[in-house]
Amino acid sequence: MKDVCKRLIGQTIISCQAYEDTPLYGADNMKKMAACAIMGGAKAVRSCWTQDIKAIRSLSEDLIIIGIDKVIDPSKKESTYPIITPSFESVKKVVEAGADVVALDCTPYETRGREEIVALLKQIHDAYPEIGVMADTARVEDAKFVADTGYVDIVGNTLSEYITRSGKFDKEVVEDYKRQCTNVLVNAEGKIWDLYDMQEAIDSGADMITIGSAITRPHLIAQRFINFNNNYRNK
Repeated sequence: MKDVCKRLIGQTIISCQAYEDTPLYGADNMKKMAACAIMGGAKAVRSCWTQDIKAIRSLSEDLIIIGIDKVIDPSKKESTYPIITPSFESVKKVVEAGADVVALDCTPYETRGREEIVALLKQIHDAYPEIGVMADTARVEDAKFVADTGYVDIVGNTLSEYITRSGKFDKEVVEDYKRQCTNVLVNAEGKIWDLYDMQEAIDSGADMITIGSAITRPHLIAQRFINFNNNYRNK
């Protein structure tokens, strides 16, 4: 197991990301967000786009950065094509920006099947043998497939919400990942909103947990409280 992946075991990874249509978008803001996470005790963050990764790397050499490069095509429906680090070009950008671990979507789509995914994973392995590889997946069978290639170190249920549409953390999904992907580490991610959800994630056997929106997307945090207030008062 790669040293950087060993260091992630038992950690809470804070996802520091902001889109262009939100007030916190920009490398300087994400650097401050990561600095707050570090102040709170975080040893690892997940960051998107080279400018943000570079800015966050300037904070610390010891901080573990899981880097991604989201490539969004507005003409396509989300969840029908790979967005998260979809190509070797994206991987190269993320690594050169300072990421210790690269995360990429390893879910098969009509436009990119398993054969292409394996070829990309091998290319990453050959070019960057020291870099950790995290496979973001939607289904446990896809996670097991990429785990068995020997080219990934961590699998995550990052995209499972696109399948379950449960709107909440699903402990059983992560438990299934742990049962079937015994040769790699498992990252629990998605819909972890409070300490109860985090307890469920720990109890599921997850080797690490990634939390984003519940900490680093203030407009969604505000929205949850406001919606609850309005709905509860109008019952």
